[in-house]
Amino acid sequence: MKLKKVMGLLLTAALILTGCGNGAEEPQAPAEEAETQESTEETGEVQEEAPGESAEGAEAEASAESQDIMFVSIVTGGVAWGSAQKGFEDALAELGWMGQYVSPTTPNDTAGVINLLDTAVTNKADGIITVILDSDQATDVLTKAKEAEIPVVTCNTYTTEELQDCWIGTDPVNMGVTQAETVLAHLKEEKYASFDHVTACYIQTTLETETQNLQYKAFCETIQKEYPDATLIQEECNSDAAVASDKLAALIKSYPDLNVVVSQDGYGCPGIANYVESEGLSDKLIVVGIDDSEEILNYVTSGALDCTIAQDFYKMAYESVHYIKDIKEGNAPAFANDSGTIVIKKDDVEDHLKILEERGLL
Repeated sequence: MKLKKVMGLLLTAALILTGCGNGAEEPQAPAEEAETQESTEETGEVQEEAPGESAEGAEAEASAESQDIMFVSIVTGGVAWGSAQKGFEDALAELGWMGQYVSPTTPNDTAGVINLLDTAVTNKADGIITVILDSDQATDVLTKAKEAEIPVVTCNTYTTEELQDCWIGTDPVNMGVTQAETVLAHLKEEKYASFDHVTACYIQTTLETETQNLQYKAFCETIQKEYPDATLIQEECNSDAAVASDKLAALIKSYPDLNVVVSQDGYGCPGIANYVESEGLSDKLIVVGIDDSEEILNYVTSGALDCTIAQDFYKMAYESVHYIKDIKEGNAPAFANDSGTIVIKKDDVEDHLKILEERGLL
């Protein structure tokens, strides 16, 4: 009996030393379990398994072990990714997992994101959540993650099924259509009854952001169904409010008949709204914002923004953690998962603020 206890202790020590990394061999059954199996064969009696000792129970127990998850983002804080970080941390706390939210020093620095991803793979993270603005640039590091059997989930961007497990975010085509339909609806309102044309600028994060380019394409196609002669301009602000404001000022000088502004960057949106408000342009421009920070919602209330379209970044990150859990348990989610959009007008602001407060975002 003492020998059995010693063997059991040695096995436990071995498991602690080897850990539960990817590709580890299954441990051999303890001596006591082997003896029990032999005894059962000899007596013909069936031993009832204790809770948690079945194969299914062991798998569930393994999946419940603490994991170290890396969220490699493009920026820290702010309306969008600040909400994502909160959703990420809430999900980790719920599961009892560990994790880190990191981003490059310079917002939207794609090379910086790749370096952080490479570090996460080298350090053998148990799962990676990330934002990929340029899929070609990320191919090598995502291939390394795949070879290391590290689950990868992207937020509001995506690459291919060969490079990652799944993604969650605003469906780009649906978002572009929603933005266009929102503009078309405003054109039918009495406030803008005198507008007989569409000259619209679409100010996004960067011109290399592939999902936003898909949104812009869907936006243009939807607008041109009703306004085939519409003038449509695509610009970028690199998540900078001052840059967004300056871009809008320059566009108004270049296109005196500009009458529609669509923001596709939550950090640039306040710059656009502030310029519209300070220049008294709220009756001359249809302005559609993006995201749902308290500052942006205040601009909806004041009328500087006709509305804003919320992307649920909290949900994106929160669900991403649970997708990694599902992948590790062998329950792979669908590759594409739409987190939806919410059009928020002036009358909707109060109710939406309550949702943000309940999530601890205010």
